[in-house]
Amino acid sequence: MATYNKFQDFVEQLGKGVHQLHAAGHTCEVYLSNATPSASLDAVKADLAEITNENGYAAPVDIENDYTEAAGVASMTAVDKTITASGGTIGPFQYVVLFNTTPSSPTDPLISWWNYGSALTLQIGESFTVDFGSSVFTLT
Repeated sequence: MATYNKFQDFVEQLGKGVHQLHAAGHTCEVYLSNATPSASLDAVKADLAEITNENGYAAPVDIENDYTEAAGVASMTAVDKTITASGGTIGPFQYVVLFNTTPSSPTDPLISWWNYGSALTLQIGESFTVDFGSSVFTLT
């Protein structure tokens, strides 16, 4: 199972109003990376390399995010996304990285990443699903 981690700068940018995570707000997307993220040093997409777009992998991928609140608990939700290798392999990758594509300053701020524990390579015909579960994250 993948481990969720947040970038520290996301907390600051959330408080400054950089992110509008509801459906009619900003677009959030994911990409695959094999570079180890740094919670304290990485702040924008340009800080963290993605794998090559090829063989059925075309990133970034829109997660169709939404953000709701009830009784003081807020959650960001997303639609699961599946990537299938065709014409060659995809990877290796170990991390799925989430960022916001809409703000102009900072450009492409990072939100979080999931660590799959070891590098994965999809063989031709194999699929990988980014499964967000019931929510991407929850604020209480």
